[in-house]
Amino acid sequence: MAGMLVAELDRSCRNATLDTRELEHPGPSFTVELLRRLRDEFPADELFLIVGEDSYRDMPKWMESGAIPGLCTIVVFGRPVAEVPAGIMHEAERLPAIFVEFDMPVSATGVRALLAKKEPVAHLVPRAIAAYIEANGLYR
Repeated sequence: MAGMLVAELDRSCRNATLDTRELEHPGPSFTVELLRRLRDEFPADELFLIVGEDSYRDMPKWMESGAIPGLCTIVVFGRPVAEVPAGIMHEAERLPAIFVEFDMPVSATGVRALLAKKEPVAHLVPRAIAAYIEANGLYR
């Protein structure tokens, strides 16, 4: 599905590349290790780790989470502030990040919940991905 998204982005004149090194990595994969490899590979480049709000909240539980801000800039795509329950970021607040309001009508969790109820999601995800999910009976 990631490959389908990259193809969709490329069709809309955006330059996107699918990097499969984490899929090919044997054993467990940890973000901090990937960031270290990328930092070694691209020492002069500024790295950005783009995560959703849910992942950001869980980051304090990640392996060596305190090292992540030293390896990249964390960018958090979140829901409008009015929709975020008070106190939701208390642990993750210690990890500096740039917050970007992401005005999508539903989250990935919401898409999976709709699919579990056998409701359509073609209006929420690229057409090719919706077709792939349907053809393979994913998230049901």
